[in-house]
Amino acid sequence: MNKITFEKIKESYISIKTLLEQKQRALVEKNLEELTSCDEKLICAYNEIKIIYERKDEFSLNEEQKGELRALSEQIGKLQKNNEVLIAHSLNVINKIFEGILNISSAKNADYNHLGKKNQDNTLEISSITEEA
Repeated sequence: MNKITFEKIKESYISIKTLLEQKQRALVEKNLEELTSCDEKLICAYNEIKIIYERKDEFSLNEEQKGELRALSEQIGKLQKNNEVLIAHSLNVINKIFEGILNISSAKNADYNHLGKKNQDNTLEISSITEEA
């Protein structure tokens, strides 16, 4: 990375914000390819920010610039929180689906013994006799 400027830092923050917005859309639309792409790009963008702040003694920001970055950081934080909620909700939905599948399959499995043979039905069959008058 070359010389660090405010524009470069701001561009990195805006890139993260844009990627988080794309990720949110991908989560809502259940687009796994887009979600994977966003996550890969976000990792790169976060690493870029990390490198910038490792070199923080090479640049200085005035109060106005710090304020702009703080505002972007707050927006990024809100987007990240929203994405976490969406991911948690998705995991809950997936767990409920798995529970349903497991309940169905375990009910079917109960009909068979450990050898794979169908269990005998031990219920009594009651028949009624009707008398003709």
